[in-house]
Amino acid sequence: MRILTAAAAAALLAMPFVPLAGAADAAAGPPMGWSSRSLGCSVSESSVRKAADALVPLVPLGYRYVIIDDCWLATHRAGGALAPDATRFPGGVAALADYVHGKGMKLGLSLSAGTKACSGGGPGSYRSEAADAEQLKGWGVDYVKYDWCNIPAADFPGQNVQQIAQVLYPRMRQALGAGVVFAMNNEDGSTVPWLWGKGAGATTWRTNVYNRPIPDTYASMVDVWETNQLRAEYAGPGSWADPDLIQAGRGGMTEAEYRTQFTLWAVGAAPLILQADPAAAPPSVVANPKVVAVNQDSLGVHGTFVKTDGWYHVLSKPLANGDRAVALFNESDRAATIATRLGGSRYRVEELWSGAVASSTGALSAQVPAHGALLYRVSESREQAPPLVTFEADPPAFLGDDRPSVLEPGKAGEIVTRVTNTGATARLRDVEVAARVPDGWQVAARTTTRASRLDGGQTLTVKWAVTPPAGATPGNYELTFTQGARSAVAVVTVATAPGRGRTFLSDVAWTSAKNYFGPVEKDTSNGDKAAGDGKPITIEGVTYAKGLGAHAPAEIEYYLAGRCSTVEFQAGIDDEVGAAGSADFEVWADGGRVAHSGVLTGSMPARKVTASVEGARYVRLVATNGGDNATSDHADFAEATVTCN
Repeated sequence: MRILTAAAAAALLAMPFVPLAGAADAAAGPPMGWSSRSLGCSVSESSVRKAADALVPLVPLGYRYVIIDDCWLATHRAGGALAPDATRFPGGVAALADYVHGKGMKLGLSLSAGTKACSGGGPGSYRSEAADAEQLKGWGVDYVKYDWCNIPAADFPGQNVQQIAQVLYPRMRQALGAGVVFAMNNEDGSTVPWLWGKGAGATTWRTNVYNRPIPDTYASMVDVWETNQLRAEYAGPGSWADPDLIQAGRGGMTEAEYRTQFTLWAVGAAPLILQADPAAAPPSVVANPKVVAVNQDSLGVHGTFVKTDGWYHVLSKPLANGDRAVALFNESDRAATIATRLGGSRYRVEELWSGAVASSTGALSAQVPAHGALLYRVSESREQAPPLVTFEADPPAFLGDDRPSVLEPGKAGEIVTRVTNTGATARLRDVEVAARVPDGWQVAARTTTRASRLDGGQTLTVKWAVTPPAGATPGNYELTFTQGARSAVAVVTVATAPGRGRTFLSDVAWTSAKNYFGPVEKDTSNGDKAAGDGKPITIEGVTYAKGLGAHAPAEIEYYLAGRCSTVEFQAGIDDEVGAAGSADFEVWADGGRVAHSGVLTGSMPARKVTASVEGARYVRLVATNGGDNATSDHADFAEATVTCN
């Protein structure tokens, strides 16, 4: 094994960096595979072999990198050389690489550019880059994730973080050579790698500066994606923007949301590295060959916005054969129709998740589910495919309306469907729409459900009377409408508005409640974390029989149906936390704040809050944490009432 001498190390420190022309040759497309990150320091030789076995069915699609993310190193070098942890990896790295290679895959390891690894206590590669690179190549390692931890900034007087990174990262890239994938992993973005990573020969460079690492939630995933899109201009073939790992199979999102992440990563030419156990990653999300082909397209272009308004996005990615991939992404909480123009020719349009093929004279339009994304492959073609149809169920009443329509138990509400011949390449004949509702519900068409024909641009609109049963449980329900082989789903909310007169809100079912600590309590204080453990609501010695006990930050929402006028309550910090705690009590009617208390502390008496909610569909009672922290912020909405007409 070759050990770097002191003289060689000094020479390397002084060596100017020369970019490697073929630095990305090891990865023909964005890397695909699996990372051990979820295992943390429980990672072991056996768990990596197990993951490799589970990844085998995905190898034909391009999943070939098995990456050990930290905690593989022994705490100290052995004779100056890196050594694997003998307990976790008793067989050694070379044997593990042979095992992975034997299954048609490649092995990746993490190292740190600093003096220590990020996790596990192992050594970093600072001043040992050449020797460490030769050692990993000798073991048969094909991929290096190079972290940015424990950097000795004092060794670089007068240089900022970016300047230091532009010394340390290229050292390892140069030492590894073009045959090893080099993933620059500066999670907090302090080194701004998108500005210089491509020139430094990085195969990938991290863009996720919002959360590190990426959490398994929809909101966080979208934040990470939006940050990644800001770096699109710097990405290109052989050097790709890396917004972090694919979350499908971890359980924090719905399958539709995982499909959205996969779509956005595919259009963004991002690495497709699974974080979940490969056996748990749903094939319906991670194993669609046509979607993977968009990601792996040899042109290597990062998709960019055609248009966006903050919630509804259209992205386009040119492909090597002259086609383009077009994604329609609905970031909002309600299904919405997203439309764009393809140009002035005739097009073959294939939606890659469903496999549906249609034709269009230039319009592309579809109703996209909440948090959903559709991905199309578009090509100029005279193919005689059916015209593109836009099928909408319960479209929003106005742009930006992100709440489901509300139906009240025992009362008929109106739901609209629309079928439009968007493609305009042929006439649609004998168009008929049918409805399917949950058991016990009633549905009847108020207008005709049939059209003998629809020419290009024409629409069949059907109005439906939909009635939930009188005893329907509050919550969300799906209504399915069909037109031939097509279907459209409307998600509606069943909720009951308060009756006439003055009603205590603790006697009304809320539509949603969020609370920092434990559940919101009715007619008691917040208490501890368990449900039902509160005490009588008491503020500065005054006890209230009715009200809501929360812990700020908290948010409690009610459906008012536009029939109510006033919300009132006594705001204060409950005596169960003594003089501690602080909160600001707010009332929001639909999208605007209509009243607030100002910051109240545990040593202050209750303050009455009166808010006009005239015409509002929803009202939210909000308790913020008073601008400090959430400690002891037991926020009481005492005697909270709503007055309705």
